[in-house]
Amino acid sequence: MLREWSDIYSIGIEEIDRQHQGFFAASHQLYEAILDREAKTGVIDAVAFMRAYAETHFSTEEDFMRRHDYPDLDAHLRQHVAFMRRLDALENDLRTFGPGQELADRALEMTQDWLIDHIADEDVLYALHVKAGELGDHPSRHRERPTIGDR
Repeated sequence: MLREWSDIYSIGIEEIDRQHQGFFAASHQLYEAILDREAKTGVIDAVAFMRAYAETHFSTEEDFMRRHDYPDLDAHLRQHVAFMRRLDALENDLRTFGPGQELADRALEMTQDWLIDHIADEDVLYALHVKAGELGDHPSRHRERPTIGDR
C-alpha cells in the first residue's frame, strides 16, 4: 500500500520535514509511472532522485545530529551507509540489466519501506533528543526507544 505524507511522519524539524515531504512526493511519482506502464523511465528518474535525495538529506541530518551531540549518531550513520549500499546495488543492476518492472518495484519498496520506516522509527529519535535537550532532559538518559504511537 502506498503511504501518503501525514503529520505522523513529521519530526518537528522544519527543514528535515520539508525534505521528507519531497521524498514522499517522489515516491508517488514513481508509483504513478509504474501504474502508467512507464516503469522503465520512471525507475531511471527514481534512482537518480534517490541518489541526490540521500546525499543531500543524509548530510543535512548528520550535520544536525552532530550540532546537537546526538548520542546514537554512529548507529544512525550505519543505517545511512546501509541504505547507500542498497542504492549502489540498485544502480548496478540498472546499469547491468537496464530499467524494468522488477527494478521499479525494488525502487518503490526502498522508498516506501526503508526510508519511510527510517523516518518513523529512527529520525524521530534525534528529534526527541533535541527537544529533550531544550527542556534539559535528554532521552538518551532513559534509553527507551519511542515509537510513532508514542508521539
